[in-house]
Amino acid sequence: MKKNMLLIIFLALLFSGCRSSQPITQKHYLLELPADYEGSWPEQATILPGTCLIASTEIAIAYATHQIAVREDSHQIRYFSFNEWAIRPEQAFTRLVLDFFEKYPVFEHLRYGRVTHPTDYVLDTRVIVVELDAREDDFQARLEVHFSLTRPEDDQVLQSYRAERIETLESIDLNSFAKAVSHMFAEELHAFSVKVLENNR
Repeated sequence: MKKNMLLIIFLALLFSGCRSSQPITQKHYLLELPADYEGSWPEQATILPGTCLIASTEIAIAYATHQIAVREDSHQIRYFSFNEWAIRPEQAFTRLVLDFFEKYPVFEHLRYGRVTHPTDYVLDTRVIVVELDAREDDFQARLEVHFSLTRPEDDQVLQSYRAERIETLESIDLNSFAKAVSHMFAEELHAFSVKVLENNR
């Protein structure tokens, strides 16, 4: 009986050793505009005439790399080693903004990148926090974002909007995390856009 028990333990150790020698798969995650997202818009709202420059998104330094941040304590984060953003957050969030306004026109024309002629508006986006919060039993996606629309002609801020969001994940995996971040960002960009349109009436 004792011999059989030792054999079972040995086989278990051998199996675990074989598993640990398998190559680790690198996984990458995308931030994308939710395909099924539909927000309500003000009645009789008209798009803003002129051209809006979509500035590159500014990301807080702690979250600006390919690595995905996990909050483990009040002032402690760590980064996943084999799970990363497929595209740097600066580019991914900027693409989200462009995709959103191409699908839901708020401005007559959009520009991005180097612009040779002055534009009527500039939209600045700043992501202050984007992390997986692992401090509770249920993992949560955290997003803090700030949008600002200015008129370059006189540097007047036409609309400013800041949001802090926390969403409990559907399941404990990074795909759900990326999905939650994408959805929260789209919702807050939509809320900002509604304010812009309402002020344009």
